[in-house]
Amino acid sequence: MKKRHRKPGRRVNATGRSVGGDGHHARLYRWELKSAAYCSLSMGSRALLVELKALYNGRNNGELFLSVREAARRLGCGKNLAAKLFNELEERGFIRPNEVGAFNMKAASGRGKATSWILTEYPVGNATTGSKDFMRWRPGMAA
Repeated sequence: MKKRHRKPGRRVNATGRSVGGDGHHARLYRWELKSAAYCSLSMGSRALLVELKALYNGRNNGELFLSVREAARRLGCGKNLAAKLFNELEERGFIRPNEVGAFNMKAASGRGKATSWILTEYPVGNATTGSKDFMRWRPGMAA
């Protein structure tokens, strides 16, 4: 009888959970994709949302540090456009700032501290669910 070889990363632990492999991903649910807020987003804002979700590890909501400059580098656009994309995500209710950074606020490293972001889809702190503010957004709503 031929011995079956398992693929790397396909092991399970004692509780039956997968072990190993690269399980990191950015998830977009169908209900989220069909929301009015998501449908109204520009292509750049959609890309920025994926970048922010890629920073989320299941426990660090509110500690998602992404500066305008770094977002511009990741998206291949200018800083002004990156700032507009952050504003668009915030206006639609996908993100909100947890702690606002500034270029003139220097961390111990001597560099400016980036704003830390909250993805409203996910819980923060001891909360059990996220606020999902984007699900209440409708076209024509004031920012």
